[in-house]
Amino acid sequence: MAAAAAICAVVAAPAGAGAAAAGARWTPPVEISAPNSIEVVGSQVAASTAGATAVSFNEVNFDVQSTAAAFLALASPGRSFAPARVVGQVQEVLALAYSGSTLELMTAKSPAGQPCCTTVQVLRRGPHGKFSRPQTLVASVGGGAIGRLVALANGRLLAVVAGPQRLWVTEARGSGRFAKAKGLTRLGVAPNALAVTATPGGGSAVVWTQGSSQSVIGATGAPGAAPSKPRTLVRVAAGHVVDGLQVAPLAAGSTAARAARSTAAGAAGSTAAGAAGLTIGWTESWNDGSGAYHSQAVAADLPGPGKPAHPRALSAPRAVASGLALAADGSGDQVAAWDDCAAELCTVHGAVRKRDGRWFGASSRLGSIDDGDSPQVIMAPDREALTGWITGTQAVLAELRPGSSHFAAARRLSGMLAGSLDVGFGPSGEAVATWTQGTLNQDVFASVLR
Repeated sequence: MAAAAAICAVVAAPAGAGAAAAGARWTPPVEISAPNSIEVVGSQVAASTAGATAVSFNEVNFDVQSTAAAFLALASPGRSFAPARVVGQVQEVLALAYSGSTLELMTAKSPAGQPCCTTVQVLRRGPHGKFSRPQTLVASVGGGAIGRLVALANGRLLAVVAGPQRLWVTEARGSGRFAKAKGLTRLGVAPNALAVTATPGGGSAVVWTQGSSQSVIGATGAPGAAPSKPRTLVRVAAGHVVDGLQVAPLAAGSTAARAARSTAAGAAGSTAAGAAGLTIGWTESWNDGSGAYHSQAVAADLPGPGKPAHPRALSAPRAVASGLALAADGSGDQVAAWDDCAAELCTVHGAVRKRDGRWFGASSRLGSIDDGDSPQVIMAPDREALTGWITGTQAVLAELRPGSSHFAAARRLSGMLAGSLDVGFGPSGEAVATWTQGTLNQDVFASVLR
């Protein structure tokens, strides 16, 4: 999806929730918006514990950006999506998430006649369908903004706002008001790439790059506290650049997490809120002495404060990798997907890591991917996973069944001229997918795995 190039979020759903039952199928695609000549960007999906689902997207005329508008489509448990409706008084929906039965929208707007964004706010839609008065998170974001809402395991909600001048974080208890947003970077320092995750027990972590993108910086928060005290987690070699960034939790009971905590315990000043229990991934690019371009998918477990991480390559050394996606199920399993290109042919690869602490197994070739697209990957609480991408202008999905070490063959989800695929699992294991269809006249479709 277009909005995912600069910011990605990986959310660990609460352990113990049931995923989609065996034999579940995707519902017939439902058109939730009429075709229009304005570009559709920034699609987002969310699902509640009760199985309600939501899709948001933004329509933007890049010649007249001040006319941008945001839309929301909803589906009750077991029912199809209703047509999308405009979200009044805002220009963009930056993120959405359910807090219990309350749907939370992070929105952005500017004064009439100006392009987005000046102000970032949160709107809450309760079970009776009415929106609350907006709560302002950042009153002067300074231009285009990116945001994420992440449901945490202790019932709290983390909000992250990235603007051209700063990175902010704040938390709310349940569907209550957010605390005052605090800057994780100093004024004038904006993230280039950013990723967010919940951690087991209700904690959270934010990682990002800034400046020359040669270092990965991170901040973590214990349950009930927003991330704080940023520190450098990884520094790549001179001349290398971190092009994308992902983060996923290592569950408390997994072998890898125990090893990380053991290492961290020996670090002076380490705390339970440190970076132990996280895996970060990125694509790292550089030019060699002859000027040839290289790019590799890389990941590393974080051992804790004061201890160096040990990055390991996921992709083949001679391939040009991009679009790394990383997800976890909250109990120790992880999946990764990326694409690499050789001789003008781009291929999606997937790799699986079990909770026994061993590193990712050998990757599998999942199929070809259209130039310019990147794979999406999500994971449900019971170790089921999905990765999706666009191939031959069609949206396809490959499934990883619980207990399996390899993704199944990809299956078509959409018709031709598809783009901007986004997929997500809710806490109950119900999956939802959305994509655009068309070129000059785009419309938006959605489907639910039931």
